[in-house]
Amino acid sequence: MAIIKFINNKVSLRKTLDYICKEEKTDKKLISGKDCIPETAYEEMIEVKQLYKKLGGREKIHFVQSFSPTDKLTYKQAHEIGLKMAEYFKDFQVVVATHIDRKHIHNHIVINTVNFRTGLKFHQSKYDLQKIKDYSNKICKEYGLSIIDHKSKVSDIKINEYQARIKGISWKQVLADDIDIVMEKSRNKYDFFRGMNELGYKVNWSKEKLSIIYTTPNGYKCSDKKLHNEKYLRENIEQYFKEKTKKKIQGVKNEKARYKSIHSSLAEIIEQFSRTKQAEGTTTLTELNKSAKKQLAIEMHYSTEELDDMEF
Repeated sequence: MAIIKFINNKVSLRKTLDYICKEEKTDKKLISGKDCIPETAYEEMIEVKQLYKKLGGREKIHFVQSFSPTDKLTYKQAHEIGLKMAEYFKDFQVVVATHIDRKHIHNHIVINTVNFRTGLKFHQSKYDLQKIKDYSNKICKEYGLSIIDHKSKVSDIKINEYQARIKGISWKQVLADDIDIVMEKSRNKYDFFRGMNELGYKVNWSKEKLSIIYTTPNGYKCSDKKLHNEKYLRENIEQYFKEKTKKKIQGVKNEKARYKSIHSSLAEIIEQFSRTKQAEGTTTLTELNKSAKKQLAIEMHYSTEELDDMEF
């Protein structure tokens, strides 16, 4: 599943390209250009603008293509999808950078607003934006990924927030990072509450409200919808913990079944040795146990010491 999020701000083309290509966020192999070279993309895009005298107005189109952590996707595959996405913008210069600094892989795609063949600027109506999202879904289907057809439930990133993220001073980003850390460590929402409280946050997760309201240690308030990612929505966090509980229960069931199997195998081997040794009229029960464990260790690929540590 890929979510398309358009970044509407007035950050310059140069700063945007510098940001998406930062070493700490991506890798050189995961930065590519369509109809331009990534290292000189800014100069090439400006040259096209100068050629058609289109230096004024909006400099670039910038959007993020975020993939679900549940999709089994490699960095290379995510980048391939980003490059296919770039092909949608015929005769426009595009830079694609796949970011790998967060748990969810995402592509940053930046397009020059001026067409290098016609000199016309990219037209961005609501219809055009929906077509881009539809095209992203089409590519995701080709890669066997899940898709979404609903409108995003979270708010867009505003200019001040985007600039704060670029500078590394966004308190919302810190909040999102802390939520990720605590969610991973927590077994359920009550563990999540305690973990967030230990970091100095207050969490209002009441039955009366559809959203989760966070209060930061510095007193800032933020709802889950204002964190700009659907994975932080209340219903998705609840689903996350439900799935985590299911996996835990299944793991316990599998472990019990494994030990039951070992116990059953051990009992059968003891019984078999018992019958054999009774016929011979020798051997103590202790010797039978040792022989049985040795046979079981061979069959189950355990050491006899490991079997000694197991309770039956």
